[in-house]
Amino acid sequence: MSLFDIDLTSRAKARASIIIAASQDAIWARIADPETWPNWNSGVEWVGAVGRLTVGTKFEWRAGDMTIRSIVQALDAPSFIGWTGRTPLISARHIWRLMPEGAHTRVETAESFRGAYAALLPGHAKRIIQNALEQGLADLKVECEGRRPRRVA
Repeated sequence: MSLFDIDLTSRAKARASIIIAASQDAIWARIADPETWPNWNSGVEWVGAVGRLTVGTKFEWRAGDMTIRSIVQALDAPSFIGWTGRTPLISARHIWRLMPEGAHTRVETAESFRGAYAALLPGHAKRIIQNALEQGLADLKVECEGRRPRRVA
């Protein structure tokens, strides 16, 4: 179990979880390959070349009209990944946790924001995070359960 977590003292934070009818490994394959995120996560516009994820891997991506520069901070395949991300107005911490439940997998995700945006508009920032987490989980469920055709980038 990783000690890395979101910033629990932040006023702009959210958590969400879902049960997906797919194996932990199948779900991990999607989460741990950021270059494919735009193929299944409707909130992600693009991800730059990343390669194999390890602690310290840096990657750049775009979501919600923001370009985010991230660094993997913790990785315990296939059950946990956490990273930090920065934009000019936000310092974020994000985690994904996968736990097998029989033939299904419970996926939990959480994120926190610090910085000017979160300080000035914490309620709005929290709603943005919550909506993004829930949409990402819904997209991941559809992707992993194979109930829609894949989007072409």
